[in-house]
Amino acid sequence: MGLPWCCGRPSLTGHARGLLTSLVTLLLLRLGSAQLRVEGPGHPLTATVGQDVVLPCHLSPRKDAGTLDIRWIRDDISETVHHYRNGEDLYREQMGAYAGRTELARDGLSAGSLDLRITRVRSSDYGQYVCTVKNADAYDETMVELVVSG
Repeated sequence: MGLPWCCGRPSLTGHARGLLTSLVTLLLLRLGSAQLRVEGPGHPLTATVGQDVVLPCHLSPRKDAGTLDIRWIRDDISETVHHYRNGEDLYREQMGAYAGRTELARDGLSAGSLDLRITRVRSSDYGQYVCTVKNADAYDETMVELVVSG
């Protein structure tokens, strides 16, 4: 007496196997296109008190970032320095210390640039910043360190 599950199961037909392969390929392509990769400068930036500084961050490969959720956060206190989503700057969540002093460089968004300008740098701006990006399917972040002198 043979085992009931060994021999009685039909195998996938050629058509079903092809359909399954197509669906798996489509899913992998969708997952691949959904991934976001964010890169920073890879070294600390130096700014002088009273001057402006640009914290660089970009998508890799470079692509339009205009519809993404972009947030710059102070790493040590997990507070929002600047938040941009779907074409709007969302200042309600911003730390008071940065009010009126930050700007996401809009002219570079279409090329994947997520650079943040901080005006009138203060000594308290010293520290690590996290550039985060997300959409409905993916999330990534990178760290940018700012050293303040003077």
